[in-house]
Amino acid sequence: MRIDVGGSRLYDLQRVGQSVWLDCDHPRTLIGSPLAHLIGDGIAGINTNAVGLATAYAEDMAYRELIAKLRAAGAAAYQIYERLSIEELRRAADQLRRVYNNTGGRDGYVNIELPPTLAHDADGTESEARRLWNVIDRPNTMIKVPATDAGLVAMRRLIAAGLNVNATLIFGARRYREVADAYLSGLEDRVARRLPLERVASAASVLLSRIDSAIDRELDSIQQPTKAVHAGRLRGRAAVAVAQFVYQRYKSVIASPRWQPLAAHHAQTQRLLWASTDIGNVYHSDLRYVNELVGRDTVTAMSQNTLDAFLDHGTAAPTLERDLLEVLALFGKLEALRIDLDRVGTQLERESIGAIAASVNTALTLLASAA
Repeated sequence: MRIDVGGSRLYDLQRVGQSVWLDCDHPRTLIGSPLAHLIGDGIAGINTNAVGLATAYAEDMAYRELIAKLRAAGAAAYQIYERLSIEELRRAADQLRRVYNNTGGRDGYVNIELPPTLAHDADGTESEARRLWNVIDRPNTMIKVPATDAGLVAMRRLIAAGLNVNATLIFGARRYREVADAYLSGLEDRVARRLPLERVASAASVLLSRIDSAIDRELDSIQQPTKAVHAGRLRGRAAVAVAQFVYQRYKSVIASPRWQPLAAHHAQTQRLLWASTDIGNVYHSDLRYVNELVGRDTVTAMSQNTLDAFLDHGTAAPTLERDLLEVLALFGKLEALRIDLDRVGTQLERESIGAIAASVNTALTLLASAA
């Protein structure tokens, strides 16, 4: 149920420099009155994912007739998903266009995923991103590109070509630095070609709950009694600390001599986006990843459940840079327990790509069999 409080808490976040994008898992959210209400409440962008949309198409009777027509015309499951999605994404982008215009292209985006099979294919990623960009044909579209080694190559090319890119599946500071470099390099390529920068936008998405889940598993596996006691005190703390550390890296990027000439050409900063903010652990606040990571020039992505919770009892005080010395201390304690954050990040990237690919296949199979 949508809690209607006039969007006051979301506008409070905007006043301290943070935007809220909705994680959308059903196409009905993308159109008409539901999206208009969300925008009125202060939602400034939409994240979509193929699993949620394809599953919804398969299960919602309203799409059955159109699915049957597309299948009769010879469309495969992914083609059906795309045909159903494109028009709804366009309409959502059109509704968000006012936000896009009013923020100078800072917000108002509809994010769309690429097929996960392209995660390790730079050329394929670039080609498919350009195709989708041209098909959707809305300036406030943002293409989600996994931050793999191949994805980084594609990101630079896409930014250089003037496409908006959301770098996803970031699990640590090392990969974030590489994403930031790809973004800066793409902008520099545009400057070298005398192309404008002001309408090229990008986000760098850090997935929070998955970081804590992975780190907590390693902490729980520690058997030595004394170490196990120390490990227990660190559960559920890694993700927020990683996000805080990455934000300091972001600040160093925009303070660097490399950024200054790009800023002089009116480049937008590549904002950090806090993703996977739902809390699955009953021992923590349902809004921990939201309330503890409020900061300027960031985006927080919320599911409908997390949004409802925030509208009900969230806070908008700047918190992202609190207790930074404790962040470094936490990293030291994890290292002492032989937990390597870079290693965990690499493992999470690999596992996430595999899990997404499997989930997309399942959803497409369901869509193909919808009668």
